[in-house]
This record gives sequence, C-alpha cells and structure tokens, in this order.
Amino acid sequence: MKRLIIFLGLTIFTLMSCNEENEEVEEIQTTIAEQPTEEPIITNNKLNVNDHIVTQGFDLYLLRDLESIIGLKVGFISLSEIYPLSEHPDSLAIPNPEEVNKDSLQYFKLSSEYRNRFLSKTKISEEDSVFIYDYSTDVLVSYPVKILSIVAYLNVYMEPNECPCRQNDYMIGFQINKSSLTGFDKYLNNSLVYVGKENPFILGQMRPISWERIDIKDFPLEKSNIPNNVFRQHDVEKGNAYLYNSELYQYYIQEYSEGGNSFYLVQRHLIVTNMKDDVILEKVFNDSEGTSIAPLNFGIENSNFSDLKEQWTGYLFKNKPQVVFGFVWSSFGCPNIIFLDSNVDDVYINCDNRH
Repeated sequence: MKRLIIFLGLTIFTLMSCNEENEEVEEIQTTIAEQPTEEPIITNNKLNVNDHIVTQGFDLYLLRDLESIIGLKVGFISLSEIYPLSEHPDSLAIPNPEEVNKDSLQYFKLSSEYRNRFLSKTKISEEDSVFIYDYSTDVLVSYPVKILSIVAYLNVYMEPNECPCRQNDYMIGFQINKSSLTGFDKYLNNSLVYVGKENPFILGQMRPISWERIDIKDFPLEKSNIPNNVFRQHDVEKGNAYLYNSELYQYYIQEYSEGGNSFYLVQRHLIVTNMKDDVILEKVFNDSEGTSIAPLNFGIENSNFSDLKEQWTGYLFKNKPQVVFGFVWSSFGCPNIIFLDSNVDDVYINCDNRH
C-alpha cells in the first residue's frame, strides 16, 4: 500500500516563529537544530485520477541534496527564479555580508525581516504548504510554510572567500531536514516540489518505462509530421528502435547516431499513439551544448546500468492528462514534463540552473 505522509508543524514552534522580529541571522548549525522534528501521520488515502483539483499555471521546483554538495544533511528548495532581486536596500534578499557570521557565508538562515520580504515578493503565504513528491518511491510529504526555515545558499560557482558577494550570487528558498524525508530516493533525485494551498500530485500512478527493442521498420515514421531534413544531418544514421506498450498508449523511439557509432546518440525521435493508432505526441530530442541524450531504462542499451530509471510516464497531476519525461539531461536550462495531449503545454521545472 502506498503512503501519503503529511508532516504537521508543532504548536510551540509556531508560537516561537511569531516572535522572530528581533532575530539575528544564525549559523547553519543552529538553523538545523531548531527546525522541529515532525511526527509523520501515515494514512492509506491513495489519491486517484478522479480527484479534481484544477492546477492550471502552477510552478514546480526541484529538491537539492546539500549533503552531497557541502556536507549538510538538508534538502534545499530554491525559489530564486520567482524572487525578484534588486540591489536597492528596500528589496535586498539577504543582509549585508558584514552582518553575517563569516563561517556561515555559504549557507545561513534569514531573519524575520528578510523572511517576510521573501514571502511578500513571491506571494507565498505562511498558511501555504510545501508539497514534495518522490515519484520513484511514491512518497508525498507536506510542510506548512510557517514551520520552515528560509535560507540563503551561495551557488556552487562561488566560494565564501570570494565574498562580499552580490545578492544574485545566492539562492533563496526553503530548508528541509533530510531526516524528515523518510522513504525518498537517497539523493533526492526524483522529487518535485509545489508550494500552495492544495496538493496537485496524484499518488500511485507513475511508472518507469520498460522498453522493448523492435525492428527499425516497425517505427511508424509514416505517421510523422516532422520534416525529413530534421534527420538529414551530416553523417547521422538510424540506430536502434524501441517500443513500450501501456494500457492506453504505444510509445515508439527511433534513435540516430553519428558516424554509425551507436554509443554517440545525437537525436531521439519519439512518437506516441493511442489505441486508435492516432499520433497524440511527437517530439525530437537532440544532443547539444545544453542537453544530452539520457540512456534508456533498465540497461537495455548497457547492462551495467540495470537499475537505471530515467523515462517515466503516467498520471502525475490531478485533473491533467498523463505525462512522459526523462529523455534528456539538461546542463543548461531546466527539464520539462510533457503531457500526452498536444493541447496542454509542457511544464518547465524551476531548477535554478546556474553557470
């Protein structure tokens, strides 16, 4: 049975947070110690596609594992992409670095003044909740905003000894103690975050795609609406073709490699058809400076990666069509989630990908 875990804030913490007006910026060690340890409420309330909560025009975020980056056992949710930064004193996101303990320049908790400024500028209410869903383990957690610390994290391309740093050298967002993320992927790689009043996620409906290799001639190229010259790049040849059948759709992939080298994929052509054999989705994914072709699941192309799960499909959001994603890795920009409905725009995840 899948789990829906809701973390509730402690009353004593809420009372303490109301008296933060004179709070000084604190070191990260204190920040971690002060975040309350919430006792999870475990239920068997599995949501399904008949739950109708409209989530049109919503922002999604990623959860970063800072333990693997700077050794802190916290998950960090950057909201800097929706936080308008300015050098004007009335809109500064963080205090003057001289006011911050030098040992904490890399990561520190914001005082109530800057917390309130952050919430006001991002239109987030203390009464909102942060919903985090790990689709790979099917675990959902929820935290009231009012119990969460808001922190500043110096981006990985800057070092504390390079400070004083600019406002936009920092990422601003929520801190989540990893100890409260029971059941999540070890490195938090498969988590999506939403901030708002209602949970937008559906549980128990996502699954990794299990590909089957097919003959190239079985790829439905005759149904394609993409001009042939897209695939007529210099020295590009057809590679392997694959198929995945679900209850409602057929997912076809044709791969293209450079110079006949099957290990250097440069394009991947995706066509998804319904039970009437109509094309409902067609995409071409390219290897480029900003993206690289992700390997297919379960080591079908390389037996050394038999546990790999990159491509996922199924119902992810309430009152929305099924989705599919995981065909490319982004080095520039942010990943997107594709709906199996051409009338519904992709959702791009706010990942705060800096270079």
